[in-house]
Amino acid sequence: MAYSKSPLLNPDANPVLRAVVKPLFYDQFCAGTNQKEVFKTRDTIRRLGYAGVILCYGKEIQISRSKKLKSTGNEYTDQALEVEQWKEGNLRTLDMVGEGDWIGLKLTGAGPGVANALMNNQDPPPGFIDALDAICQKAKSQNCRLWVDAEQQVFQVSIDRWTIDFMRKYNTNGTALVYTTVQAYLKASRDKLKYQLSLAAAENWTLAIKLVRGAYIANDQREKIHDTKAHTDESYNGIVADVLSGQNLGFSGSAGQSFPKIALFLAGHNPETVSKAWDLIQEHSAKKELKVLPDFGQLQGMADVLGCRLLQKCDDLKASSEGPTHSDDSSKKGEVVVPEVFKCLTWGSMQECMQYLLRRLVENQSGADRMRDGLTAYRQELWRRWFGKSI
Repeated sequence: MAYSKSPLLNPDANPVLRAVVKPLFYDQFCAGTNQKEVFKTRDTIRRLGYAGVILCYGKEIQISRSKKLKSTGNEYTDQALEVEQWKEGNLRTLDMVGEGDWIGLKLTGAGPGVANALMNNQDPPPGFIDALDAICQKAKSQNCRLWVDAEQQVFQVSIDRWTIDFMRKYNTNGTALVYTTVQAYLKASRDKLKYQLSLAAAENWTLAIKLVRGAYIANDQREKIHDTKAHTDESYNGIVADVLSGQNLGFSGSAGQSFPKIALFLAGHNPETVSKAWDLIQEHSAKKELKVLPDFGQLQGMADVLGCRLLQKCDDLKASSEGPTHSDDSSKKGEVVVPEVFKCLTWGSMQECMQYLLRRLVENQSGADRMRDGLTAYRQELWRRWFGKSI
């Protein structure tokens, strides 16, 4: 359905298919197909107490096992039209968010020409640079931030390089407008972070990171991914601990090497990881050793309970302090630092969002497994209580 040119298999064109896909699947994980639907979802999220939303335009390209580029949504033969459609889609996205919100960008959504340049480690086409500049400038004028999503590894080297160029341009004077993405399930994630951090320090710009576990395990280069979930958890938790403390990342404090300015967004749905990060923030803050106060966020339709627990923790922390603030300057005596919590929403036509929805199915498999394990334990406990023996 994500790539089909047949109206019968396109949920946007087939009313029968739409009647099944939209209420049962799309509405669970996506914000809407138009401005009215997006506003309704966005306003509901804000009423729950979230600091804001991250809104992402769903169109993207993936590469198949046969090395063929496949685009979600409409395709144009003219590369300039593809880039223009991508630019306008992201500018419309900015029109649907407010001050303090974010948008998320998928660079492959700009079309096959851009995707081929990424895949072949080429420089971005001039029209693409102009488009991304327009998006960045509009985001800056609205006091919004943006992140560049990670994608399949065949594109990622160039995505990182292009994103660094835009961080050089816009993340100056201690500010962070553009965020790159680090995927902790990759074996090279720590080395990449250390390289980018040293580069930012040497060139005097702010490295801004969205840290995720990773979402392309079903269709990416498996040898580059950690062998087990435990290794991925260790990678993610270790990066969080070291960025918050400023340790083990090549800045020992000797020879004038102070830890550079960094911005951090922790995207995750694992309760244990989020709890550890929260405790570390409070611990380092109390000791006046916190290097950065991160933001937290979860995807729409995933870990909603976790997000609400974080909001409650923030409210409790604010209530316990006479003068709370969202600031990574914890040097003032008695100051309490309170993270902000966001919800990440994806919008677009159902076909444009189909690959995003398929990745949510893969990610939710682990959640389904945890639920199944819990139900098994629940049945065993009932059996023990009723019959006095284990099964």
